[in-house]
Amino acid sequence: MKALSLSIPWPTAIQKHGKRVENRERWEPHAHLIAQARRIVGQDLAIHSSGTYDRKGAEYIQSLTGVLYGRRDVPSKAVTSVVKVTGLLLTGDRCPRGQERWYFGSVALVLDEVRVLPKPVSVSGGLGFWNLTGDVLADVTAQLDAISPLRSV
Repeated sequence: MKALSLSIPWPTAIQKHGKRVENRERWEPHAHLIAQARRIVGQDLAIHSSGTYDRKGAEYIQSLTGVLYGRRDVPSKAVTSVVKVTGLLLTGDRCPRGQERWYFGSVALVLDEVRVLPKPVSVSGGLGFWNLTGDVLADVTAQLDAISPLRSV
């Protein structure tokens, strides 16, 4: 299973606040990254909460939700959920209805079927798409069997 690391607290916006687009504007000028993103459409993707904290992102999430997530409020360096990637947005594409506040108008993955793991699985993470392997993959897969997805509205 592929994984993608997100700065804290963006995984929480996906898990608790209905964020169903994951912006990746840095990928826009890189054809190989767009090609990788196209290949993951239709597949599960593990969401990894990295060790980095995005203060501006936290303030943006607070402006939408009323909740300011601090660095210690969110698990770090752990897989926290699994989503289904249902599409890829490129510049000029229409944003899915209800996601306008989360989409910043460039490259983005469209997400659905959010499954929050009961127990975050510790792992260092990586840049771009990376693979879950060994005990980490086994632990994530076992937890998925026991939970139901949160579907988009």
